Amino acid sequence: MALEHHLWFRCLVPLVLLGLLCYASWAFCYALCYREVYHKFGQKSIGVGLMFGQLVLVVVLIGTWSQLVAIGPGRQPKVLPFRILPENVNSDGEEELSGKSPQHPPMTIVPPSLYQCDPQGYPLWCTACQTIKGNRTHHSSTLGYCVPRFDHYCVWIGTVVGRKNYRLFMQFTMYAGWFCIFVIASIASFLRRMIASRKDIPRVDPNILVLLALCCVFMLMVGPLFLSHCYYMAKNRTSLEVIATKRRSKATKNWLCYLNPVDGLRYVFEFKALDTQDYWKKRGVLANIKEFLGPQYWFWLVPLGTNIKTHDPNSFEYEVILGPYQEVASDQLRELLHSRIANGDFAATFEAYGDKDK
Repeated sequence: MALEHHLWFRCLVPLVLLGLLCYASWAFCYALCYREVYHKFGQKSIGVGLMFGQLVLVVVLIGTWSQLVAIGPGRQPKVLPFRILPENVNSDGEEELSGKSPQHPPMTIVPPSLYQCDPQGYPLWCTACQTIKGNRTHHSSTLGYCVPRFDHYCVWIGTVVGRKNYRLFMQFTMYAGWFCIFVIASIASFLRRMIASRKDIPRVDPNILVLLALCCVFMLMVGPLFLSHCYYMAKNRTSLEVIATKRRSKATKNWLCYLNPVDGLRYVFEFKALDTQDYWKKRGVLANIKEFLGPQYWFWLVPLGTNIKTHDPNSFEYEVILGPYQEVASDQLRELLHSRIANGDFAATFEAYGDKDK
């Protein structure tokens, strides 16, 4: 019963927003374009053109919104535990490796060169999904599974925003802003004429004034939202990472485990909460934005599908399992880790058994 109530509440706000969008479309097309511009002022071509432009934006908004929900934020495939210790040891103390045949699939996989961990160097584990959490992956209590590059849950559109639908989310906010600007500019262009053409009260159709107020309020909401996410992309950060850092104490610690290719040992590094924001920041703003919107520039404006390709969840290689969901650390981070190794600034060191298979 609680779940049904939760789902009902999740649908309520998007339905209200959809109702407001339908009302705005009617008020713009009928009250402004038809009654005022087309009929009263006699500017038929302008009235029809404004109606067409507004309806195109509405169709794009609803189409982008539908894809946002249908495609979803992405779901991390199941990742087996990392091969830090031997899988099996027989009675003679010799290792018995599984995975030699389809009848004996591996119970562990070779760990990646860099992963987020606990103070002992063990990777983060999701008990609900029974899988290792990939870098920047977080479990969504709303959806019930782990979402790669979890950004936030948007109450307005009624879904979680993650790596798979992030580009659509940015396009939705962009076109929503264009919709508001289009409506506000159209009303402002004819407002003085509407006031001068009527002597009775009200001198302007209340629906037009309500539409103007709604678009101004919504523009004040969606404009800063779009700009803030542009800033996050330029810095290669997610909303969750920014919010978590603000909420945590400066003493909050995080850990990374890194395989040093020089000596073949793994090192565990301790970081403060503020440092975690720059784990994935690449050199150059454009390189960071491409990781969110994809490498094809023209696709940044076209709200169709997703830029995340398929992956192979049946593989036993970490990079192949995650596929496009794999996060690549920045060159600056690797340089920092090597510098800290040289200075002896690390929390622990060990040799992972799976690294022998690299």
